[in-house]
Amino acid sequence: MSDSSATYLPEAPLRGYIEGYYGRLLGWQDRRRIIARLAALGMNAYLYAPKEDPCHRVNWREPWPAVWIAEFSAMCAAAAAHGVMIFAGIAPGLDYDSANDGAEFDTLLAKAMSLQTAGADAIVLMFDDIEPPSATLDPVLLDEIALHAGIATRLAACLDVPTLIVPRIYADEISDAAADSYHQLATALPPEMPVFHCGSHIIAGADPLARHASPAGTAFGQRLILWDNHYCNDYCPRRLFAGPHVGRSAVRDLMLNGTGMVETDMLLLGLMAAGDNARGWRAALAAAGVPEAFHHLAPWFNAPVTADQVPNPPPPPNHDVFEAVETLLWRWKTPLAREWYPFLFGLKHDLLIAAGELPDLRVAKTQTDPLHRHLIGTRADPEGDMDDEG
Repeated sequence: MSDSSATYLPEAPLRGYIEGYYGRLLGWQDRRRIIARLAALGMNAYLYAPKEDPCHRVNWREPWPAVWIAEFSAMCAAAAAHGVMIFAGIAPGLDYDSANDGAEFDTLLAKAMSLQTAGADAIVLMFDDIEPPSATLDPVLLDEIALHAGIATRLAACLDVPTLIVPRIYADEISDAAADSYHQLATALPPEMPVFHCGSHIIAGADPLARHASPAGTAFGQRLILWDNHYCNDYCPRRLFAGPHVGRSAVRDLMLNGTGMVETDMLLLGLMAAGDNARGWRAALAAAGVPEAFHHLAPWFNAPVTADQVPNPPPPPNHDVFEAVETLLWRWKTPLAREWYPFLFGLKHDLLIAAGELPDLRVAKTQTDPLHRHLIGTRADPEGDMDDEG
């Protein structure tokens, strides 16, 4: 390492985007568009950590191909020109073999060095979403934490850019021993190593890193960065969230995990910038070309279930709601509209099913077989007649 001061992130608050979801993988041009959007909004960081890149996670030992490195390097250069930092993630936790630690760490370091050489401003070591029988998990939690913290500490000592970590227990709900694990990890990590965390829940409620909201807020002396899954839908890919980005005004360092739909994600960054401001939220939607008709449907796309709290249901749909669905489906023609088409059509079907107005044949055509059978079964008696609630 040439200069230990290079291991520290800038003091300015972090605001940025995480390409860290399942199910979608952006193209290089998409990434550059998001970087330009970040810069336009005054944001400063992009984390490359897509679960669908095999070299990032499943095949983490394999080096990225030369063509990929060239594209990544060009992205880093473009980001630097915009004043946006590129964080690059590596996720070895699925099968890092601690019994062969020397060779495994050398492989990990070579991967990290390749990203640093290509222009990454920081390396993020990721142990999220791993479960037994991963070799990195030990029946004794302290041993697991010692292993993960040891890898992170050694990696940081070998790099000329900052190292950050995503711990395995990145939200309180993941483990009954979360609070103890935070104290152990905080003690084992270098004090200057930032930690990504979600708060009490993976989909967190308001002010998720505050001391009253999660023991992480008091356990870690390290800088905490909110990994914000407020809009992420990889765990519910039939749903779309586009409501105001609420409950985050007190969070200093925040990066938003997106959807992988580039038009949608650029809009969501605008909603993130608007925060709790209702007027700003409407303005961001309008700037993205979302028709006014959407506001009749907004209650169904408002927010995810957070911290085990189910939002209040929207009022029963009226004529204006169904008219808005038809307008958005058939008259709104933009790249964003194409991304939202399946969600809008899905809402139309859901509303008609809830009202008992979608014919059985249409239910069979539009729903998966298990759901179709369940829906038909709940509104028909054993003889096949509709029940009183149908």
